[in-house]
Amino acid sequence: MYRASGHVHRDAGPGVRRQVLALDAARYGNRELARAIARVAVRHERDDPWVVQWATGNDLDSRLRYALPVPAAVVVLATVVADDAALAVAGCRDGTLHAWDLATGGRYGQAVPAHPDAVTTLATTVLEGRPVAVTGGFDRTVRVWDLARGDLVATCSTGADSWVKHLAVGLADDGRPVVVGACVDDVVRVWDLAALSQHSEPVTLRTGFVSALATAVLDGRGVVVTSHSPEPGATDLITGEETVRVWDMSTGREFCTLGDRPDEPPEFADQSYDRAAEVDGDDGDDGDDPDRETRQCVSLDLNARAHFLVTDPASECPMAVSANAYEVHVWDLSTREQVGEPVAAGFVETAAVRVLHGRPTALLASAHGAVAVWDLSTQRPSRPPLTGHKAPVRGVSTAVVDGRHLAVTGGDDGSVRIWDLDGETETGSRLTGHTGSVTAIATAVVDGGCVIVTGSDTGVRIWDLGGDGQLGEPLTGRTTAGPGVDLLTVGTADGRPTLLTRGERHPTVRVWDLTTRQELHGRSTSAYSSPSIAFFATVDHRFVGVTGEGRVWDLTASRWIGVQPRQRGALALETLAGRDVLLTSCGAEGVHLWDLATGELLAPPLTGHAGEVRAGATGTLDGRPVVVAGAGRTVWMWDASSGQQLGAHAFPSRVGGLTMAPDGRLVVGFGADLAVLTPRH
Repeated sequence: MYRASGHVHRDAGPGVRRQVLALDAARYGNRELARAIARVAVRHERDDPWVVQWATGNDLDSRLRYALPVPAAVVVLATVVADDAALAVAGCRDGTLHAWDLATGGRYGQAVPAHPDAVTTLATTVLEGRPVAVTGGFDRTVRVWDLARGDLVATCSTGADSWVKHLAVGLADDGRPVVVGACVDDVVRVWDLAALSQHSEPVTLRTGFVSALATAVLDGRGVVVTSHSPEPGATDLITGEETVRVWDMSTGREFCTLGDRPDEPPEFADQSYDRAAEVDGDDGDDGDDPDRETRQCVSLDLNARAHFLVTDPASECPMAVSANAYEVHVWDLSTREQVGEPVAAGFVETAAVRVLHGRPTALLASAHGAVAVWDLSTQRPSRPPLTGHKAPVRGVSTAVVDGRHLAVTGGDDGSVRIWDLDGETETGSRLTGHTGSVTAIATAVVDGGCVIVTGSDTGVRIWDLGGDGQLGEPLTGRTTAGPGVDLLTVGTADGRPTLLTRGERHPTVRVWDLTTRQELHGRSTSAYSSPSIAFFATVDHRFVGVTGEGRVWDLTASRWIGVQPRQRGALALETLAGRDVLLTSCGAEGVHLWDLATGELLAPPLTGHAGEVRAGATGTLDGRPVVVAGAGRTVWMWDASSGQQLGAHAFPSRVGGLTMAPDGRLVVGFGADLAVLTPRH
């Protein structure tokens, strides 16, 4: 549970740690432990206004070992094994380079200012027994770094008119490590890694436009594998053909083109699974035994834009995986043919390849933050996807530590995550159902029971507020609008609990009877699809739409009502102490509470929070009116009459929405999860 939100605990005080640990215990389904943690006294900390009652765990994964924060988005990532240490290395958008020990999660060495701008390409290898990272950026240099010392080992210039867009390391015919870079001048350059400090001239491969790059060993020779998709703007990127070519890295001449079957395909080492051999040979060094077989594959290169290509640079695993924005291709380098048909896989950002328990396996990272684990022989998922990233995954790599298969991922959420691919199936009850982020939340009373209504890109679902899980199937209607929901609210129409939703991709308003789960006729119309509406609410049992400026549109009477507030950034329109009130916040300004009928400011500005407020609500706690607001990863609470801050509650990811139930319970949407907090008594 500590690891689930380790990125929060590392820099937090004991009060925040207590809150997040209790929340994560509830997310794992252990409510008893959540209550026990919440009861722990913390010196110099006042008690929280709430304690967690239950929470969903969509963003949890029992295989996650560590979440390692970095100062900027992770652009490229790799692993390397040297001196019995397995390392994860990440290059970031701010130009820094970071390394961690995969076994402990601790930092390895110091952060390195690798380039003035973003580290755009990265590869790792072992040089004279020491782990090194090879980096490229927009400054037209390739740099080699000693990861233990943080020292610059060598620098190589790509020329005044060129820079490296794809980078890999490999082995020459005599076993020497080399650096391979595909440059924007349509030339691939191969440098002798050990001789870079002597400014040796590279071998040049005049390949033409390269969209992705990797290295491999084919028939005992070091080769460069390149992928050639149409140059941007030249042809249709969807229908254009992709070509994979193989080059001799010593001579610079083309070895073959995949798809042209050779007369006598080269023989490769047996790929049967042997964990002991795999662990001992993880760094790719075959030692003194020329007959020793290496039974592993590692990722070498990635391209997060249109294409990527991954192979095995250190052994004779004859598998290559390539992809564009729409499909994945698997190649057999020994036969030079494609394995099976291309598989539609959405927008795959990057991948890694490894032999996992005797099966060739690929890790495919998507733009939605999940990482699929594929069996390449069947081209089907072999394990549940790795979940937890809150943004697209840009880098993925693999390693074996103490006999455990690990995956390392990094992405735009600014974290590097380490996963145990041999982890057991998760245990404990979990409220699941949404496969994507929860985009809208509301509470309601249906047939005497309190429920939560959630909307996402997979539809609308209804949950028991007491934690008994999902109630029935997702709502489906007779309209042609897609399932995605970006706005919803609950009110009363003709004395019945009613739900109002707007589609994310098709901005059509739909109205549902929550008791019968039927869509109401005559109310679902595109006339209500104003794009300026920020959220829905109810006033005097009538549905209204509220714009970002705080103007209120009566959907029944088709007219503006109330007084527009003197602050932009409308967050909520609710009834508090018998008044219809608007809650607003703009930028770094405080939170304001306005009377809808008069435009009067009802309380002093509510301040003390950090960051921009993205969600807000009002309610009653212990008989007094309160205001709650979500900013970043924290929910703040104030007394609506005096403006005094009453407390705050931390969450492991950004708060996207919240509301208060009539009994004082608080419902919070954070990341792709929900939590219900009950008042502390």
